[in-house]
Amino acid sequence: MSKIANWWNETSRFLREVWIEVRPKNGRVSWPTYENVKVSTKVVVISSIGLGLFIGLLDILFGKVLTAIVGGGIG
Repeated sequence: MSKIANWWNETSRFLREVWIEVRPKNGRVSWPTYENVKVSTKVVVISSIGLGLFIGLLDILFGKVLTAIVGGGIG
């Protein structure tokens, strides 16, 4: 029973400390504004699409190069 009580005491202390750190008004965490989140999300989405297109084009290019080298495969 003492293991459960010890676990509960440690967990509740940890959660109290986390709440002190992240509470919206007086905490130590600096939360981004809604506008910052929107801009960051757009950057991530556009970067992901661009990187996906770049990797896709490289895949097509290397596939054609390998097909030319191997001669169309076996069969």
